[in-house]
This record gives sequence, C-alpha cells and structure tokens, in this order.
Amino acid sequence: MLKRLLTILPIVILPPATIAFAEDAQPISQKTCTQLLEEYNKLPFTSVLPLEDGPITVGGETKDITIGFSQTAFNHPWRVSMLESLQAETCRHSNVKLVVLDGNVDVAKQSNDVRDLLARGVDAVLLSPVESAALVPAARAVQSAGIPLIVMDRDVPTDKTLFIGQSNVTMAEQVAERMAKDLGGKGNIVVITGLKGSSPAVDRDQGMKNVLGKYPDIKVLAVGDGQWIREPAVPLMEDFLTAHSDINAIFSHAEESSWGAQLAIARAKRCGDHIRHYTFDGSNAGFKSVKAGTFSADGNYTPFIADIGLRAALYKLMGKEIAGMQDYDMPGKRLLLPDSPTVVAENADEWIGRGWGNFEPTLDPCK
Repeated sequence: MLKRLLTILPIVILPPATIAFAEDAQPISQKTCTQLLEEYNKLPFTSVLPLEDGPITVGGETKDITIGFSQTAFNHPWRVSMLESLQAETCRHSNVKLVVLDGNVDVAKQSNDVRDLLARGVDAVLLSPVESAALVPAARAVQSAGIPLIVMDRDVPTDKTLFIGQSNVTMAEQVAERMAKDLGGKGNIVVITGLKGSSPAVDRDQGMKNVLGKYPDIKVLAVGDGQWIREPAVPLMEDFLTAHSDINAIFSHAEESSWGAQLAIARAKRCGDHIRHYTFDGSNAGFKSVKAGTFSADGNYTPFIADIGLRAALYKLMGKEIAGMQDYDMPGKRLLLPDSPTVVAENADEWIGRGWGNFEPTLDPCK
C-alpha cells in the first residue's frame, strides 16, 4: 500500500516506503496515497486486468520497477484525474515507481519527454499523446528500445504494445442522436472540435457525421478548432454568431469549449436564441450543467483509465496475457473499454458524483 513515486521538473525522488510517506502529497495531484487508495474502489475499470495489492514479482524477483508516464499536459483537470488513477494504482504496489512528465501541450516537448524517459532507463512507457501523427517517431523509439509502450486516450498511428480507450466514435454517435432527437431532425448547428489532428477529435467528428448522414435537414453551418479548452472557443463562437443569425445547437468536443461558447452567446446578447449545447468530457461539473439545463447532453468519457495502463504494462513485464487485447484498424493491439451512458436530464442525478473533478460548473451567464 505504500509507495515511491518520483517526477521531474523538478526531479522529486521520494524515499523508501514508510508509514509517513503514505501521508505525503503526490506530485501534481497533491493527494496522499491514503486519499488515492480511498478513491481507488470508485474507479470504473478496476476489474479490467486485475492485480492484487502488494509488490510486483517479475521472473521470480521482486525488484524496483520504474514506469514512465508522458502526459499531454496537466493544465486541464481531466488530465490530472487521469494521473490520479495512475497514482492510485501505483500506491498499491510498493516496488513500483513513476516518472511523470508534463508535455505542456507541445508536440516537440512531449517527443523529447519520451526520449528522456528512455534515457532514464524506465521499464515501460505510458503515453497519452497531444497529437497522434506527430508522436509517431517517439513511439517508434520506445518500440525500438524493446520495452512495453501503452498508449492511452489518444492513439498513435504506429506499432505499440497496446492502445487503451473508450470509443469516441460510438460515444459521439450517442450524443449526436440525442441532438437530432431534440432538434426534431432539422436545424442549424455549429461544431467546435477538439485539437485538430488528435484522434478523439477525429473520432468524435466521425461519430457526429455518422448520425447526421441520417438527418439531411440538419445543416452544419461552421466548424472550428476549440483545442479542448475555453479560451479559443470564445472568439470562435463570437465569429460563428456574427456570421450566422440562426443557430439551433452547438456540437462541442469538450465541456470547457461549451462553457466558453455559452459566454460568447451571453456577450453577443443572443441568450434569447436558446441555442442548445451538446458536449463531452464527463466531469461532475458537466453533469451539474446538464441538470441545470445549460448542456443538453454530455458524452461520458472517463479519464480514469491510467490505472489500467499501468496494470497492462505490469502484465507485460510479468509475462501475463492481456485479456481482451485485439487487432484493430491501426498498427498494434487495442483494449477497447465499454461506453458509459451519455448523461442527459433524465439521468443527471444518477451520475453526479460519479464523474471526475470536484470543481463547480461555470455559472450560466444566460441565467
């Protein structure tokens, strides 16, 4: 149950497991192992690739195992929640250590981060890439080093040990179907995507298009890159509002972008247009916004998958078979996790408290 974790920038090398260490705040999340372990049983996929508590034995030896994690960035609470699930799993195994690097949403930095992990001699690399194609050379470097490469959330179009994620295509289909139903099969929409080139943005766009193909009277007026965050979405939505006087709905790939779009609507004094918001991310704040009527639907995409990523890496090091691993339309293997239900007004109360993050939603400026 006790643990050693380390991170760099600055480098933090934590001492051997002690009772006191269980109460030390972990890097970035600032949660103790005691707190993380209390949350562990609430994670949605602990039954996937299960491991007992305790040290990990590889080849009959119990020795220190160092896992490197290259994260897109830690400037978004979704990314911090992913780390928390990883730290919680690590806290269960006293001989497993982490090196965690912040990519700062910078492809060049994240590429260098991965090579830095290799130079440090990690036993496996967990990667959640900022962009898909741009991280291919870094992913190939891990493969060439002969250690497990576990890719999470966003894929890379090259060989890897395993890609783990939920389907953004089918999740987007669920949200788009709700939008089409609410609009009565006709209307005008604008789309605020996630970061251009990232695999979730590509897949959520594909899922929307799969549904809209059945509804020719729903018109897409404009599409823009919201980069998953709030700041770019505000001027983007302002431009959409200036160019189009009849917008019925926004299909946004991220909650932060939706809150930004709502701010733009209020600033433009267009609250009376009653533009509907369809979004993704699955935070508790997002679910509260659904309950409040600010969002009409929230795609329930969980960040709590890095614990599975760590277990997959440990399985490979231990020589254990990864159940459910299969071929797919990209190089390497995939472990596809089941969809979670889209959160709408009818089930918002059921899901509030089961999402990620403990922050409150942005107040609706139109209310």
